[in-house]
Amino acid sequence: MAQTSLLQGKRFYCREWVFHKIQHCLQEKTNNLVAGTSGTLGGSSGPPNTGGGPSSGTGKSGSWGVLLVGGPGSGKTALCTELIWPSAPQGAHRGLHQLCLAFHFCRAEDADTVCLSGFVRGLVAQIRGGGLVPQYEEKLRDPAVQSALQPGECERNPSEAFKRCVLLPLLSCKPPAQALFLLVDSVDEGVKAGEGESRSSSSSPRSIGELLAAHHELLPPWLLLICSGRRQNKNITKLFTG
Repeated sequence: MAQTSLLQGKRFYCREWVFHKIQHCLQEKTNNLVAGTSGTLGGSSGPPNTGGGPSSGTGKSGSWGVLLVGGPGSGKTALCTELIWPSAPQGAHRGLHQLCLAFHFCRAEDADTVCLSGFVRGLVAQIRGGGLVPQYEEKLRDPAVQSALQPGECERNPSEAFKRCVLLPLLSCKPPAQALFLLVDSVDEGVKAGEGESRSSSSSPRSIGELLAAHHELLPPWLLLICSGRRQNKNITKLFTG
């Protein structure tokens, strides 16, 4: 089940410039798709970082995303909520919410929201149910994918489940006509593995942030990863920006 925002339904004001930057990033990826320059993960180059709250990071393979940083109470979760469920007319008109492939909101006080296996299963359910990537449901019928999602197996090795059930199927699907985004709010909250998680090796990711950073280069070139976190959490900014 997708972990949702407690701020859903509340009015949001200002920060229009952030939405314009996100729109620009999505357009950059779409342009790369149309031009055929994103045929491989190493072929995409991120837009220049113009400063401010959101920053774009370039991964080892050239894939890039957006990291929204700010202090406690600066409105990161409110902004992410508005991105998914626009409360203002200009937000609905902007239409960014229609390009959301999947979302996840982390909360430190709720162990379920920082559980790696729950995160993976939530993404799978949203991508399959959203219909933005029609071929994805067919890819899920693969026995290897089904095995990775089995109760116990996903908990034992959420990293492998993330690759087998989300990343690799998406990479093998026909790209959509327009770039989509994956949103993870408060990615710095999951500093520990969720309750009941067991690590298959000492190098296994211990948090959602580590999971995303470890496999960022496997994200499809048409998918923009958008994460938010506290500016003070240097571990998270280092994971995503080097």
